[in-house]
Amino acid sequence: MNKERIRDWAHVAEIISGVAVLITLIFLILEIRGNSDLIRANTFNRSIESLIDYRMQIASNEESLRAMTEHWGIDNPDLLRRQLLVVNLWSIYEKTYFSQQYGLVGPAEWERFESRICGYVSQEDGLKFWSENVANFMTDEFRDYVTSYCEVGAKVPEQP
Repeated sequence: MNKERIRDWAHVAEIISGVAVLITLIFLILEIRGNSDLIRANTFNRSIESLIDYRMQIASNEESLRAMTEHWGIDNPDLLRRQLLVVNLWSIYEKTYFSQQYGLVGPAEWERFESRICGYVSQEDGLKFWSENVANFMTDEFRDYVTSYCEVGAKVPEQP
C-alpha cells in the first residue's frame, strides 16, 4: 500500500510538472512577442533616425544641397532645404506615433504630439506643413491616421 501511495504521488507530481512546463512555455511565448514588438519599434526608430541624419547632412551642406537640388529637379536650394526640414519634423511625429502604438509613449506625452500634428495639418496660412509631397514620405498607416484624425482647416486650441 505504501508503494501504491508513492506511485500516486509520483503521478500527481508528473501532472503538476507538466502543467508548470506548459505555463512556462505560454509565458515565454508572450515574452517573445513583447520583445519582438520592442525590436520592431527600435528598428523602425533607428531607420527613421538614419533618414533624419541623412536629410540634415544634405540640408546643412551647400554642395550636397546643390547636388540634390539638381538631382531631384528642384529650382531653389532653399526650397529643398525647407522641404527636408519639414519632412524631418514629420518623421519625428511618425516615429513618435509608432512608439505610442507599441506602448512606449504614454497618453499624456502622446496628447502633446497629437495636438501639434493636428495643429500643423489644420493650418491654412500657406505654410503647408502637411502636403501630398510630405505625406508621400510617410508610411500608409501614419498618413491614414493624420488624414482621418485631423481635419484640414479645423481650429486647434493654442498650446500654453
